[in-house]
Order: sequence, then structure tokens, then C-alpha cells
Amino acid sequence: MSIRRILRSLDLDLTPSEKMIMVLLSDNANDETGECWPSQGYLAKRSGLSRQTVNKTIKKLADSGHIKVDNRVGGGAKISNVYTVMCDNQVSNNLTGVSTEFTGGVKLSDIESVIEPVKNHAPETIWTVWDKVAGDNARPVIGRLIKQFGEHEVAKAIGVVMLKQPADPKAYIYGVLNNSKKQRKGFQA
Repeated sequence: MSIRRILRSLDLDLTPSEKMIMVLLSDNANDETGECWPSQGYLAKRSGLSRQTVNKTIKKLADSGHIKVDNRVGGGAKISNVYTVMCDNQVSNNLTGVSTEFTGGVKLSDIESVIEPVKNHAPETIWTVWDKVAGDNARPVIGRLIKQFGEHEVAKAIGVVMLKQPADPKAYIYGVLNNSKKQRKGFQA
């Protein structure tokens, strides 16, 4: 995978299908040589384009000098082509009159900040969540329930209580836990 070539492909002034194929070829390209040999079926599947569109797009990219195509034949049968994704200096050496300038890319002024300050607070425990749901005087209830059902089951039940917001959270959590308990059915052979 050649990140440099992928980034260059994203900055080129190409149609969406040409850009997609360039990115896929760049993703498969050797970092140093730019060579890759994905099948057209692979490119079609990954890009969501038909094989016919992939073939046309590859021809356009080769004609414009963005890629070089070497057709291969192995044992009398045609096998995947070798594509070379050209870098700026390779393009300017191989073609004259073809613009190799970037279309601008993304600048810091093009984006807005979505970073918000993180409030520094301690993570909530099952106890603090239950205090918010049922009040401070409900701690003994949660302690008994944890001993009886386990912390994981009680945490799930508290989640249900928070979703339903019943008038009496203590009675409701007992109901949730008693109904979720697996019933044993006598002796089974």
C-alpha cells in the first residue's frame, strides 16, 4: 500500500470512477515501484463498478498518464495486467503537456473544529448510577441484589429501570431481576 500515491490520487482532478480506480490501484501499489497487479474483477468488486467501466476507466487513466499498463500473458493465457501508478516525477518524465499539479487538497481553513473539551469526571459506578435512579437511601437494596444476582445482572436491570423510568424503581428492579432469573425445572436426565 502506498499512502503517498493514495493521497496523490485523492488530489487529482478526476471523475469519481477514475478517482476510485486510482485509489484502489494506489492501495495495491508497491511503495517504491508503484507496481501492482489486481485483476479487473477485483477492481470491479471493490469499486462497485462494472468490469466494462473498470476497463474504460483504466484506459482513460493510462491515456492521461496517471498509470502505465503492461499486459501480461502466461502460458498462452492472459493473466492480470501489471499497473504502475505514476508519481509526479514519473508523470513529468513520461509525458509532456500533461498537468501534474494538485487540485488543492484540503486546507486547515476548509474544515471546522469538532474537538470539544472533555469534562474531567470520574467514571460512574453501579452505585452512583443507582443513587441517581432511586435516591441515596436505596443503597442497601442494590447491595442485597448484587449478592443475590451478581453485579452483571444488576447492572443490566438498572439499565432497564433507567429506560422505563418507573414510579417505584426499587420494586421495579426486583421484578426485572426475578423475571430474568432462569427457572429450574426439576431433575432432567
